[in-house]
Amino acid sequence: MQNDKYTPASTARAARFTRHARPITTATQFAAITLVLTVGLIFGLASSGCQVAKQTLRADFTDFNTIIQRSQNEQMLLNLVRMRFREAPLFLQAGSLTASYENTVSAGADATAQQGDQSLIGVTGTYTFSSKPTIAYTPVEGQQYVQQLMNEIPPSHFGMLLRAGWPVQKLCDLLVESVTPTGGELLSARPKSPSNHEYKEFVATLVAAEAVGQLAVVKRADGGFDLKAESKTIALENFRLRSLFSAMFEAAESIEVPESQRDWTTAASTSNELRIRATAKPSIDAIVTVEYAGWYYSIANDDIRSKDTLALFMQLCRIQSGAPAPGPVLTIPAR
Repeated sequence: MQNDKYTPASTARAARFTRHARPITTATQFAAITLVLTVGLIFGLASSGCQVAKQTLRADFTDFNTIIQRSQNEQMLLNLVRMRFREAPLFLQAGSLTASYENTVSAGADATAQQGDQSLIGVTGTYTFSSKPTIAYTPVEGQQYVQQLMNEIPPSHFGMLLRAGWPVQKLCDLLVESVTPTGGELLSARPKSPSNHEYKEFVATLVAAEAVGQLAVVKRADGGFDLKAESKTIALENFRLRSLFSAMFEAAESIEVPESQRDWTTAASTSNELRIRATAKPSIDAIVTVEYAGWYYSIANDDIRSKDTLALFMQLCRIQSGAPAPGPVLTIPAR
């Protein structure tokens, strides 16, 4: 009996039975006792297994969410690095997640007659619960690629982001190409443009209005939207916005480039909206890290501005996405 395996519940039942057992004298009694113990153990394991299954399902839900979120962050960072080195981005869209679960219960019992008034009852039981999750990814191509990355961001999305709480300064720095104030001339966000100084002054008025709670997006009677900054009003349609591809490309220009790879791309810009470090080894303080051409690129956990920029690009990517287009499906086990 030294090789028998007991669960705590099974051990308690066997001990009680041994203390109060009467002599077992017939094969029928052996069979009856063995059957009762086996059935009882199966029900006990099944009952315990239900609790294990419930806990596993709750844990899996969180795990699946974390896996998809992490993979999408890594995908966005990798594509930003690719664009820094003048490579085209490639996005995979999570299409479906399936998980199969399997329960296995087995139990056994045996009774052995001893000399005297005592008999030994042995019980064994095992319970296993396993899950096999699978995530299906579809490449973003064709019309979906154009809609998600190449088309200009609609003014309505700009207003939606403002209403969601994104700072107007960040949205203007990353997404706005130019703006034409009511009754005024076109103001360009390009640093070398002759009107860039006036553009910065215009954005400063929006930031000042936001600081005192006087910046709001208001829907017009014709279905359009106005941006009200204190006493000034400008139609959101007067903003010309970049595409997500263009916004990512501009932000990627500030990514660090290792000395040995300087000839692979152009000189870095001085943008402060996104700082991505290049290190020979993975950084321990990074919120997200990817490997590219033998170097590790990451965003520091305490770099709030860069984390916000990554989150904004992720949110825009979701807003701009449409239904997955037919195409090859890549199925990857989640574990």
